[in-house]
Amino acid sequence: MQRSNRIIAEFFAQGYRVSGTYVITKRFLADEIYDPTTNYFLLEEAYLSPIIDPARISAYYALALFDKSTLDFVLTVDKKDGLRRDQLYGMGNYQVPIFLTVPFFEISGTLFVINKNFNPRLYLSTEAGIFITLVDVNVRSTFNPDINYQGAIALINRAHISFFGEKTG
Repeated sequence: MQRSNRIIAEFFAQGYRVSGTYVITKRFLADEIYDPTTNYFLLEEAYLSPIIDPARISAYYALALFDKSTLDFVLTVDKKDGLRRDQLYGMGNYQVPIFLTVPFFEISGTLFVINKNFNPRLYLSTEAGIFITLVDVNVRSTFNPDINYQGAIALINRAHISFFGEKTG
């Protein structure tokens, strides 16, 4: 699979959106995000916006260091940009439509799992990593329903999830 060495993504944390570029040196973006041995990752060309007014650029940074523990979620436009190296070869046999909330946002998408009988409690407590990967994602602001985002992949910080459930209907 051919990859660019630059990934443009949206990073959401603590009431802000950062649109930035992650430069792949040795590891894919998702591998960097999921890695529990590092606390920070570097972005280039980072634009900071408040989530209540995403069109307003508050600041621009040529280089910005991001604390992974503060991330609510990361959104990528291209599916390949949001997958870990191991997920390129398979993500699970079963698809589960998921709805969840993180601070300021409602997120829906598809979770790929190994077991046919999905149990949200079991998944979050024993199967999920520090972040979880959702595919074909829709994000809606809880402050303003007119503020919406769509992406191929969302990497969501499990510790910031307030509500998590299987979506029906």
